Amino acid sequence: MEAGEFKKETENETHTTKTIAFVHHKGGTGKTTSCLNVAGWLAKMGKQVLVVDLDPQGNATAGLGIDRKSLDGSIYDVFFGTRSMEEIILETGSNVYLAPSSLDLLAAETHMAGQIGNAGILKTNLDNIKETFDHILIDVPPASTLLMINGIVASENIIIPLDSGVFAYETLETLKTLVIDLSKEMGVATNIMMVLLKGYSASIFDKGPTRNIKKLVKGFLSKNVTMAIKVRVIPFSRKIYEAQMRGEPISRYAPHSHVGRIYRKIAEEIVGS
Repeated sequence: MEAGEFKKETENETHTTKTIAFVHHKGGTGKTTSCLNVAGWLAKMGKQVLVVDLDPQGNATAGLGIDRKSLDGSIYDVFFGTRSMEEIILETGSNVYLAPSSLDLLAAETHMAGQIGNAGILKTNLDNIKETFDHILIDVPPASTLLMINGIVASENIIIPLDSGVFAYETLETLKTLVIDLSKEMGVATNIMMVLLKGYSASIFDKGPTRNIKKLVKGFLSKNVTMAIKVRVIPFSRKIYEAQMRGEPISRYAPHSHVGRIYRKIAEEIVGS
């Protein structure tokens, strides 16, 4: 589908849209990978799904098979009022709708700094098209930036991807602080829906580090967060990287693989929550 062909549906008072930000302040945690593979399964389950790529690197855009050089508009244009969300949204070959990223987002922080209400720009624009979608998944860029804050402010739910490295436990403290600061300073209520822990290795002999980190994460959450939060392990799999090279989510490339079934389960839990 070309940009500009997206049509907003008539508002339905009974319709509920789940908006979820995939958040981490550093790269390499599988944030974009999880966002796209959850989106793929939700679409395969018959849901209307929009992925918003807020990362200037554009990995979510490329991961859905879209060449950024061919784009007429991007989320950058929405932030600065030259295009509407309806004008930039594309439908991909995976039946997932996409608000694509642009390298221009690298300069967005400077331009947004002086704007009034700059933390809520994305939320305002998503509110205009929200009724069209069952799920809106936001791939938030790493680092505590205005783009990251826009992604969190626009979302009712947060999914936190972690790796099984030695610093995984410490990063939760940073995210917890960010969420608390948003709540205190902006009145933004956020719900941590799930933690996705990226497996340390494909070898059955290297499961120990992942199990140990999962135990630490669960202990941290039980002490610091009042609600019960699920921790799901995403197994290491070459299928994921093969799917990314094809510009497809795992739900299309290898739906019956072990990692494919894990992401399907996560999508089912999101639908049922």
